[in-house]
Amino acid sequence: MSLRTLQILTAIARKGSFAAAADHLGLTQSAVSLQIKNLEEELEVQLFERGGRSPKLNASGRLVLERAREILAIYDGIKDELTPSGMIRGVLTLGVVPTVLTGPLPPVLGRLRKRYEDLHVKLQSGLSAELVRQVEEGNLDAALTTEPPFVVSLPYEWQEYDVEPFFVVAPKNTEATSVELLFEHFPFVRFDKTAWAGRLVDGQLLAQGIRPRDVMEFDSLEAALSLVEQGLGIAVVPLNKRRLKQAGKHFSLTPFGTPQLTRQVGMYQKQRHPRHALTGLILAELCKECEYLIIT
Repeated sequence: MSLRTLQILTAIARKGSFAAAADHLGLTQSAVSLQIKNLEEELEVQLFERGGRSPKLNASGRLVLERAREILAIYDGIKDELTPSGMIRGVLTLGVVPTVLTGPLPPVLGRLRKRYEDLHVKLQSGLSAELVRQVEEGNLDAALTTEPPFVVSLPYEWQEYDVEPFFVVAPKNTEATSVELLFEHFPFVRFDKTAWAGRLVDGQLLAQGIRPRDVMEFDSLEAALSLVEQGLGIAVVPLNKRRLKQAGKHFSLTPFGTPQLTRQVGMYQKQRHPRHALTGLILAELCKECEYLIIT
């Protein structure tokens, strides 16, 4: 079993076909097929279900793919680990939800860049569910997401670094007698229903018996605040400490939920991977930026 064979297997899983994997790796399709055939003979198991239009990993194939990704990640991280003591270097591929990308992360990366010139962070923006999937497929080293709505089990972990309360955001100088009256008088600018934050908001509205008048959906905090500022409705959004201070100057804010609804923001990653030292550094800096105390 060679590293090249493992790279071929992961490319097939990522690209969806033997032909696409061959094109991506600069090989012929027959060469890719032969490598997989040899791997199956070596392991004495079939890795793919035969007969379909596109290759589909069976249970054994999914297990081998998981181990292949771990082996390749360790191999790729050897150079980073063979550095002088105390030196922080390497390339980290990090997924980020939009509110973090425009919130606490930029100043954190700015400080780290000045401190560690050989540390390079590649960012990929997206919704939490998609970023978690990318981590599990090995395309991202880690992701900054909201708390998953499921139990995180081995070999993955999720560590929070901030808690964000939800507020009903209304145009400035709006008299907020109650959340119910706000929804009676204003259209609702809704979170994307597919986003985890949107599900939290919808669940709380249902629990309070509130049926809002929807006007549009959004998947970014900036879009929501812009629409509210133009008088197009109200929104329910999570606000960290920095955003809360800014929003209070331009909007009327009312706590949402009883008790007030909150969401946790944290880092999703494998418990063991070659760049864990780099993700730990960023996590620690985010805790400082958000003034969040981790209790151990």
